[in-house]
Amino acid sequence: MNTTTFKDRWDLFTVLAYFILCFVMMLAENGGASQMPTTVKDINLLKAMQVVLTTILFILPATIFCRFMRDERSAFLNMSATPHFYYILTAAATILFALPAVSGLESWNHLIHLPASMSSIENWMRLKETEAEKITLLFFEDKSIGGLVINLLVMAFMAALSEEIFFRGLLQQMLIKNKVNVHVAIVITAILFSAFHLQFFGFIPRMFLGIVLGYLYFITQNLWVSIIAHFCNNAFAVVVMHYSLDLTVDISVVFILLSIAMVVGQLVMLKRFATKINSLH
Repeated sequence: MNTTTFKDRWDLFTVLAYFILCFVMMLAENGGASQMPTTVKDINLLKAMQVVLTTILFILPATIFCRFMRDERSAFLNMSATPHFYYILTAAATILFALPAVSGLESWNHLIHLPASMSSIENWMRLKETEAEKITLLFFEDKSIGGLVINLLVMAFMAALSEEIFFRGLLQQMLIKNKVNVHVAIVITAILFSAFHLQFFGFIPRMFLGIVLGYLYFITQNLWVSIIAHFCNNAFAVVVMHYSLDLTVDISVVFILLSIAMVVGQLVMLKRFATKINSLH
């Protein structure tokens, strides 16, 4: 019988406390004046710092956590097994079907305004998002194939790897191990995942993406599946930005609902396949 132990509760507290600490540090850093990189050297340094930061914030702590706090050690993250090809295919397809919903939800999110009494906070958030967009554009000034490869490594792969290890691999798992309802645990993790990015006007679509990634991981019990799905999402955005593709279209409510329905359909089929595979072992 799977029971919640004091150790499980303590481990969850540790992960949440660490998340809060990182969130406060990021919030404090984001609240200060930002200095835009002005040279190619500065931009490359910023990319290198992003790799180092994600490693220090997420990958290294996860490794230490599993090594010293979990009896399962590295097996806790469910990264040792190569994912079934069908899992990989479904992960990529799910992200593809989710793109219209993400785009539509992002458009809606941008239309949200805080109450008049909080206008100063909203102005600050919009300013920070504008600054983040400017920095992102600087990342794509190098239009060479080499520049594309580096951006795919930094902005697609490293972001997917580090964030999935922490949010789905650690946080979501610890919530479930502490008897939090699976669906609630996935939603809570998605909310914290989106909040950590400190982008209010992209909060809803990123939360939706986090929910999709959460189910992909929970159904397959293989973290590489959600990492691959996360990478596909990021890589699509990187390629669009690199080639300056204008994919701006008005997404209707019907199309958004259809997109969500197709995502749910993919997850249902994945669940059935995973159940069949598990029954054979």
